[in-house]
Amino acid sequence: MREGTWEQAFDIASHSFTKLAAQEVALTDAIDRYTAADVLSLCDLPAFETSSMDGWAVSGDGPWKLMGEVLTGKVSSDVLHYGQCLAIATGGVIPHGTTSVIPWEKASEQDGQIFGEIEVGANIRPAGMESKIGDVLVTAGTRITPPMAGLFAATGHDVIKVAVQPRVAIFFLGDELIHSGVPIDGAIRDSLGPQLPVLLTKMGVTIFSAEFIKDDLDVLNAEIAKVLDSVDLIITTGGTADGPRDYVKPALNNLSATMVIDCAKVRPGYHVLLARVAKGGRDIAFLALPGNPQSALAALYSFGEPLIASLLGGSRKEVTEVELSSSLTTPEGFSRLVPGTVNGKIFTPTAYLGSAMLRGVAHAQGFALINPGVNPAGTTARWIPFI
Repeated sequence: MREGTWEQAFDIASHSFTKLAAQEVALTDAIDRYTAADVLSLCDLPAFETSSMDGWAVSGDGPWKLMGEVLTGKVSSDVLHYGQCLAIATGGVIPHGTTSVIPWEKASEQDGQIFGEIEVGANIRPAGMESKIGDVLVTAGTRITPPMAGLFAATGHDVIKVAVQPRVAIFFLGDELIHSGVPIDGAIRDSLGPQLPVLLTKMGVTIFSAEFIKDDLDVLNAEIAKVLDSVDLIITTGGTADGPRDYVKPALNNLSATMVIDCAKVRPGYHVLLARVAKGGRDIAFLALPGNPQSALAALYSFGEPLIASLLGGSRKEVTEVELSSSLTTPEGFSRLVPGTVNGKIFTPTAYLGSAMLRGVAHAQGFALINPGVNPAGTTARWIPFI
């Protein structure tokens, strides 16, 4: 696709590459990974009838003679008869003969007897109330949260099948970049190096390497060749235009790559490239981000995030809508990505919106995708939140 819309590029990035293989990992290592298959309940949850309160398991009408207690984590061999009760803790297995559970605070004890009012069946959680064996707990392509991991543990899982994390090589291009101190004499302090590896890791990848490369085609070709057999995704920053010192397209030609996205009609982020490199029977994704910091982030969140999600087999991310707090205009024929904040559903842009600027992005919660043309206050826009 050459100079397609943001929507077309987003769709292409979401669907042009197949998901990677699956692997089983320990439950404790599964958080933030993507499920490679539906996760099913291995047992009823709860597995037994249990008490939902600390109190007394009673049989029939009161008062009830206190016969002992139910030990937590044990099945009681006691059978309650009419007018009897056992002390029970939350989560305790309901003994046979129980008709309800009375909470501590709604009853009193006197001379070995318990007094209180009951509601038949109250405070008893039936077996399988949360899930039955075989129920789908989460579907394939779901990013696992800590509460999900807890649910998987409660339903008997020790390992979870997840998508293999894409191995990524990053190349930061530019003779002008320095990596410490205050920039002088025309140099530019690198601002993408400290953030891109972290952002990509949060998106679900494993960083194989991150290198800074001078603007030299032979060097770039050689460095790419070193990683091709080891990675699933190559990401570059800078050098994506058609100037005399822009070497990404020549490097892709050297690889006989198939261009998937060749620029998208959005500002910032126009000079983004996505290509497919065939090597050893594998398809390696090659995402080339613009060099300007805000442009690089705009392209990464717009097209890099859905690309990575597709490699992980993740569900397609739905883009929500917000309302503009003020009028915004885009270049003719172009969408515009504006950093800002959202309160409720109202979007307010930050200051410092230039494509080479980071100050506005640093205080933003995400990008609003503004439609081409004049967009008055109250107009809807799509919202792309930061991780």
